[in-house]
Amino acid sequence: MSSEWADEPYPLLSTAPFSKDSSHAAYYVATQMALAHNGILRGLNSIYLQATHIPREDLEAIRDFLTYCQCWCESMHHHHDAEEQEFFPSIELLTEIQGIMERNKEQHRAFTPGFGLFQEYSQTCLPKDYDGRKIRSLIEAFAEPLTQHLHDEIETLRALDKYDSGRIRQAYQRFEKTLMATDNVRRTFMYERVH
Repeated sequence: MSSEWADEPYPLLSTAPFSKDSSHAAYYVATQMALAHNGILRGLNSIYLQATHIPREDLEAIRDFLTYCQCWCESMHHHHDAEEQEFFPSIELLTEIQGIMERNKEQHRAFTPGFGLFQEYSQTCLPKDYDGRKIRSLIEAFAEPLTQHLHDEIETLRALDKYDSGRIRQAYQRFEKTLMATDNVRRTFMYERVH
């Protein structure tokens, strides 16, 4: 792989089919979520692409890279925790369909075991024991269910266009507020844990 961009090996989402359609808030929400998911995918791709290129003797660079991996993991937790605690329940309330977001929750569970192993490695690996091939193999173990979820969730959100547009927008705005209100808490926790 010789791309200068972190848009592979795991494919990004295109927002072209719906991002310019302002007829319903579901398309705005799907666009914003797709952009957030692309940020997650670019982070994952950057880790995967760089993992085997860090000189084994550069312990400071390895330590920094492991911290980067930990921060990516924290951002994943932050995003998915806020979805399950704030956004998904809001969608269930406004659609009056219990379990409408259940498939998305199940997809969270599908990648969690492999993701947990990756997070554990990034937190416990000593720089002298670092193995870039191990990082890649850990990513490969959870990347398929993760990327499937990140793509599928956008279709779930686009399909909300049969419900009240204003209420969809309000639910997403509450979700964004939750993300913003808890972002610094997570980063402070991560910083204290790795330093």
